[in-house]
Formats: sequence, C-alpha cells, structure tokens
Amino acid sequence: MISLQSECMKSRKPLFMLFLLAPSMTFAIEKPHNLHGTEIAQATVKWAWDPVPGAVHYEITVDGIAAGKTADTQILSHNLWGGDHSLTVKAVGADQQISSASLTAKLGVSHTYNAETTNGSYLVDANVIGTDTNIGDQNRSQLLSANDPSLVDPASWSMPEVLNKSGYDLVFSDEFNGSAINSYRWNTQLRWDGEFNGERYEYRVINGEDQFYINVDSPDQAHLDATESVYNPFEFDGSRLAIRAVRNPLKQTQGNKRFGPLRDMVAQQTFLSGAISTYDKFTQKFGYFEARIKIPNHTGSFPAFWLHHQKRAYEGTQRTEIDIMENLGHAPWYIYNSYHYNTNVSATRYGDTHSLKPQPEGQIYTGVDYSLDYHVYAAQWEPGHITWFIDGEKVSELSDASVNHEELYLILNMAMGGNWTNFPTNSGGLGRSVGDFFPTAFDLTDENFRNPALEIDYVRVYKRKP
Repeated sequence: MISLQSECMKSRKPLFMLFLLAPSMTFAIEKPHNLHGTEIAQATVKWAWDPVPGAVHYEITVDGIAAGKTADTQILSHNLWGGDHSLTVKAVGADQQISSASLTAKLGVSHTYNAETTNGSYLVDANVIGTDTNIGDQNRSQLLSANDPSLVDPASWSMPEVLNKSGYDLVFSDEFNGSAINSYRWNTQLRWDGEFNGERYEYRVINGEDQFYINVDSPDQAHLDATESVYNPFEFDGSRLAIRAVRNPLKQTQGNKRFGPLRDMVAQQTFLSGAISTYDKFTQKFGYFEARIKIPNHTGSFPAFWLHHQKRAYEGTQRTEIDIMENLGHAPWYIYNSYHYNTNVSATRYGDTHSLKPQPEGQIYTGVDYSLDYHVYAAQWEPGHITWFIDGEKVSELSDASVNHEELYLILNMAMGGNWTNFPTNSGGLGRSVGDFFPTAFDLTDENFRNPALEIDYVRVYKRKP
C-alpha cells in the first residue's frame, strides 16, 4: 500500500505452559489435576485443585501471570473484571523438582469489580512462600480487560508457538479475544486521516480509495456523533477481529476531494470501513512481524497488513514502508509483498520515491485461494534484509541498506477501491476502462456487494534476543 503515502486450524487458543523446559528435564512429580473455579462473590473466584502426592507447594499462574506460591490447594482471586479468567498450576516437590503444567482451568466472571472501591487492584490470596501475590500494580492490573495496559496480550503466553520461537522475545501482541479494540495498543484511524490541522480535523483520500474510515476512538465528538452511531466496522466474536466494509448510508455527493473536513469527506465516499494502527503506541526497527488473517474474495476489496514510518518529515524520515500482505479481492490467489522509501525528504518536499521489488517476485502465486482460510503472513526484518513468509514458508526477500533507516509501526486496514483496482490485469488490477472505474452501479447491487471483511485472528511482534 503506497501511502500519502488450516479455517483448518482457526486458532483454537491452546492451553497454557508458561515456562520453557530444558530438554533433559524429567518430571518425577505428578502435575495437578481437577482444576476448577467458582465465583463465590461479586468479582471473586475461588480456585481449587486436587492435592499432588509429594508436593510441598504449588506455583500459581492466573491469567497468564505468575501469581506466587502456596502450600494450600486453593486460592482466591479478587477484584476481577467481567469476562474469562484462567488458572494453571505446577506442583513442586521437596527436592525442588517441578511438575509439568496442569491443564488450564477457565471461568467466565459475570460481574466486574467496582474500580472506585477497589482502586483497580487485582489480588490473589495464597499462603505465600517468598513471593508477593499482589499483581495489581500499574503495569499488571486488569490484564484481560478490553483496555489492558500492556503491549503484550496475556493470552499470547498460552500459545506454544509463542513460547517456542527460538531466538526471539515477544514484545507486542493482540489475540483479539475481547469485545472491543484495545486502545492502549491500537489507534482506530490512519495517522494522517482525521488529523487536527489547528482549525479543524482533516480527512484524506489515499490512492484514490473510496472508503471513509470510522475512528471509534476519535477525540472529535462530531466524528463520533456523525459516524459511530451509524456504523462500527470492528466486529468481535471472542476469538478474532473482523474489519468490515459496508455501503455508506451518509453518502450524498459525487465529490472527488482529496482532503477536507468531516462533513465533506464522509458525504463523498462510497463505503464505510476501518483501520487499526500502532503509531505513537508501538514502533520497532527489525524483528519478526506476523498476523494470522483471512482475506475476502470480493471485487474492489483491498486489505493490507503493513509497517509504516513513525517519524515525520521534519524528524528525518525516509517515509519507509514494508508491505507484508496486500491483496485485491477479485484475485485472492495473489499476495503482494513490497518495500518503499523516499530520499531527499524535507518539511517542504515529499521526496523521491523508490519502490524495490522483492526477489524472486513481489506478486506471490502458489495456487492457493487465500480467501478460503486463515493464513499467517510475516516479515523477518533484519539489518540490510527483509524476508517475507506465508504460513512459515519463505516467499520473497530483499537486500538493501535502506531498510535500516528507521522504526516502523503496524497497520491493518480494509480499504475499498482505489487506483490500483483499475490497473491493467498484468499489474493485478481489474483491467477496466476509465469509464468503468470501481465501484460502478453494477458493483454496488445487492447481488455483487456483500460487505467484505478482513478477519484477524492475531497479531504478534518479536524482537531478536540480545
């Protein structure tokens, strides 16, 4: 996406194991069994398990966080938020041998604690052995709430593939198991769209695209009043986020402004859709970036997963962009990888654009219809080199010193239409004549427009261990 520029294994989130084990380690002590939880009072859960012969104490993990040790076979968790909570336990013998982790017990809590009376704390009661069980400090409170103040989703630690990623540390993730966008991790707009210019909020059209992105976290109340009450593009089902595009009921004109105030831009765009990004929240130079995604097979859809420059023009950017996954929905057999940067950028000059083509091909074709299932799209970004992967298989790579320039943030968006859509067929586009630029009246009939969505199972970012 040039800016302003298998469901075979649909993430059945597997069970916890929080500690990597040395290959030679054996377990002479049995792991705990029959873990269960009971909500015994508002926002309070009693967890219990069967005693393990030979155990002198137990190591407790609640909601993916080590919560201390106890010699008992039960603990209490207080001040919980409404939603799912989990427990895993390891038994420790007199000789300090540690069992394997138990199966994970899960319990849905129906009543959220009252933050005014509990000060937002999250407490676990146990007979503590040298460990502070208060995990409710500023950085660890409300761990699984919709607005968990952590860049790493605690649920990610239950994934064996996360724990077993050799040579990397997980530094950012979202498993999208909640019911709302986590605003600690994500913005719900593109950086330059809805930007305040000192007098008003300006909205921009990029690449000739035909969607208006609804910002559900907008600081502009006029934006929320005009759009959020009409449509929210972010859908949650407990295991994934879908960003869905719909026809815009607020469309009133056939305008073609490239930028302008809310009232003008929302009135001219054909579709309403959504985007999430981590600008000003999370950036990184180098690492492993991946997302498990299902793309739509819909004419005119333009989903993307990409990295973009955090620095502004006056801060020394090269306008770096790494496109990990792009697709045009009429051709779900093709995935595009690309890399762009600019030279001679200044506060008054956009710069000279360079688009480098990965090898052997930036247009990936494997014979797979990528809209039929979820696939993992990833980029391994190292000094002087980028390697792209689909489902763990290398599909393209690029070597160039320009990739070293700056930190980038993440974007996932569901665009509609745009200049690329009408490119010649040998460039991936529909190959239509100028007069048939998407969307035509034919494209917008009930038979042909089906509210396409970009479905996201998870996003994870890793950094090389030192």
